[in-house]
Amino acid sequence: MTLKEQFTQDLLAKLEQAKAIGCGTSAKTLQTITAKGGDELARFIFSREGASENFEKLAKAGRLDLSLEAQVVDNKYASLFSDDEVNYCFMLLVDEGYFVI
Repeated sequence: MTLKEQFTQDLLAKLEQAKAIGCGTSAKTLQTITAKGGDELARFIFSREGASENFEKLAKAGRLDLSLEAQVVDNKYASLFSDDEVNYCFMLLVDEGYFVI
Protein backbone atom coordinates (compact mmCIF):
# COMPACT_ATOMS: atom_id res chain seq x y z
CA MET A 1 0.00 0.00 0.00
CA THR A 2 1.35 3.42 -0.93
CA LEU A 3 1.60 6.27 1.55
CA LYS A 4 -1.17 8.09 -0.32
CA GLU A 5 -3.44 5.03 0.00
CA GLN A 6 -2.59 4.72 3.71
CA PHE A 7 -3.39 8.40 4.23
CA THR A 8 -6.78 7.92 2.55
CA GLN A 9 -7.57 4.78 4.54
CA ASP A 10 -6.61 6.43 7.82
CA LEU A 11 -8.68 9.50 6.94
CA LEU A 12 -11.74 7.40 6.15
CA ALA A 13 -11.35 5.58 9.48
CA LYS A 14 -11.16 8.90 11.33
CA LEU A 15 -14.23 10.16 9.49
CA GLU A 16 -16.13 7.07 10.65
CA GLN A 17 -15.12 7.83 14.24
CA ALA A 18 -16.18 11.45 13.78
CA LYS A 19 -19.54 10.36 12.40
CA ALA A 20 -20.09 8.24 15.51
CA ILE A 21 -19.85 11.38 17.68
CA GLY A 22 -22.16 13.44 15.47
CA CYS A 23 -19.55 15.10 13.23
CA GLY A 24 -20.46 13.49 9.94
CA THR A 25 -19.01 14.23 6.53
CA SER A 26 -21.05 14.89 3.39
CA ALA A 27 -21.51 12.23 0.75
CA LYS A 28 -19.83 14.51 -1.80
CA THR A 29 -16.70 14.77 0.34
CA LEU A 30 -16.59 11.02 0.88
CA GLN A 31 -16.99 10.50 -2.86
CA THR A 32 -14.09 12.87 -3.55
CA ILE A 33 -11.88 11.06 -1.05
CA THR A 34 -12.70 7.70 -2.59
CA ALA A 35 -12.19 8.91 -6.17
CA LYS A 36 -9.14 11.16 -5.80
CA GLY A 37 -7.63 10.39 -2.41
CA GLY A 38 -7.60 12.20 0.88
CA ASP A 39 -4.44 14.12 0.00
CA GLU A 40 -6.07 15.62 -3.09
CA LEU A 41 -9.10 16.67 -1.05
CA ALA A 42 -6.76 18.32 1.45
CA ARG A 43 -4.94 20.24 -1.28
CA PHE A 44 -8.23 21.45 -2.72
CA ILE A 45 -9.43 22.68 0.68
CA PHE A 46 -6.14 24.41 1.45
CA SER A 47 -6.01 26.08 -1.96
CA ARG A 48 -9.24 27.82 -0.98
CA GLU A 49 -7.76 28.76 2.41
CA GLY A 50 -10.38 26.83 4.27
CA ALA A 51 -10.66 24.06 6.79
CA SER A 52 -12.21 20.63 6.41
CA GLU A 53 -15.99 20.61 6.56
CA ASN A 54 -16.25 19.13 10.04
CA PHE A 55 -13.27 21.00 11.56
CA GLU A 56 -15.40 23.37 13.63
CA LYS A 57 -17.70 20.58 14.83
CA LEU A 58 -14.71 18.50 15.86
CA ALA A 59 -13.19 21.51 17.63
CA LYS A 60 -16.39 22.02 19.62
CA ALA A 61 -16.47 18.31 20.47
CA GLY A 62 -12.84 18.41 21.62
CA ARG A 63 -11.86 15.86 18.96
CA LEU A 64 -9.60 17.67 16.53
CA ASP A 65 -7.48 14.52 16.61
CA LEU A 66 -10.03 13.17 14.11
CA SER A 67 -9.62 16.08 11.71
CA LEU A 68 -8.01 16.08 8.29
CA GLU A 69 -5.76 18.86 9.51
CA ALA A 70 -4.42 16.77 12.41
CA GLN A 71 -3.63 13.96 10.01
CA VAL A 72 -1.79 16.29 7.63
CA VAL A 73 0.56 17.47 10.40
CA ASP A 74 1.38 13.87 11.38
CA ASN A 75 5.06 13.25 10.54
CA LYS A 76 4.06 9.92 9.02
CA TYR A 77 2.54 11.82 6.08
CA ALA A 78 5.06 14.67 5.79
CA SER A 79 6.22 13.69 2.33
CA LEU A 80 2.70 14.00 0.88
CA PHE A 81 2.39 17.71 1.61
CA SER A 82 4.38 20.89 1.16
CA ASP A 83 5.73 22.78 4.15
CA ASP A 84 3.17 25.50 3.46
CA GLU A 85 0.30 22.99 3.58
CA VAL A 86 1.53 21.45 6.83
CA ASN A 87 2.12 24.88 8.37
CA TYR A 88 -1.37 25.99 7.32
CA CYS A 89 -2.92 23.00 9.09
CA PHE A 90 -0.70 23.51 12.10
CA MET A 91 -1.85 27.11 12.47
CA LEU A 92 -5.52 26.12 12.14
CA LEU A 93 -4.99 23.60 14.93
CA VAL A 94 -3.07 26.10 17.08
CA ASP A 95 -5.86 28.65 16.65
CA GLU A 96 -8.31 26.10 18.09
CA GLY A 97 -6.01 25.20 21.00
CA TYR A 98 -5.06 21.73 19.72
CA PHE A 99 -1.37 22.63 19.97
CA VAL A 100 -0.03 25.18 22.41
CA ILE A 101 2.97 27.16 21.24
